[in-house]
Amino acid sequence: MGWLAGYVMASIAASIVVVRVFDYFVGEATGIAKEATRTGVFVSVWTAITTAAGMRDFTTKVRSLRRLGNGMGKKLEGLITMGRRR
Repeated sequence: MGWLAGYVMASIAASIVVVRVFDYFVGEATGIAKEATRTGVFVSVWTAITTAAGMRDFTTKVRSLRRLGNGMGKKLEGLITMGRRR
């Protein structure tokens, strides 16, 4: 879970920047609708960045485990066929 902390901080920072840009373009609007929209934009950006980063790391881990599994399978196959030759 330590890897997630960096992504959460980065996604919060990116979300704040996106909300500031949103405020710049929608600066004239006021009221509850603007606050609700700001919250939605923040949560959406934060979730998208954190999820994308987490899935990238998960995919990397799965690929490395798959490579490890393939290597072990070949070693086991080698041991089995070596036993048949005797």
